Amino acid sequence: MDNRRLKKYVQLIDQKRNLEDQVKGTKEELAVLEEYIIENMMTSGVQRTTMDGYTVYIHRQLWASGANGPEALHAALRDEGYPEMIEPKVNANRLSALVREYDADPKYPHDEEGLPILPGDLQSAVKISEQYKIKAKKAG
Repeated sequence: MDNRRLKKYVQLIDQKRNLEDQVKGTKEELAVLEEYIIENMMTSGVQRTTMDGYTVYIHRQLWASGANGPEALHAALRDEGYPEMIEPKVNANRLSALVREYDADPKYPHDEEGLPILPGDLQSAVKISEQYKIKAKKAG
């Protein structure tokens, strides 16, 4: 048995666990700060800002799911011309992508909350949720 390599392995395992604990603590701290920063930026009307070499910005993403069960969602997708999206279970990522297309297209209206108004039966069959996150990228 090579005790030198075994000792190094155990040291690295210990180091890895300590780093994972640090990352977990950092993620928890970030989550608390993120809520505050999102609220503060939205209240102030700030979409992005730069600090210490990072551009910090609000990232808005829409997610869609069936509002009244799969049968109603299947019928609405079929009626509105999206039969290719109908599978035994509607793919949530594809449905969300469709909603994001409506959101990005200026010819489609939005409600008072800024969510896209979907056509026909999709409006009542699809539940839209907004998710806001803070993102940061190196500036420059």
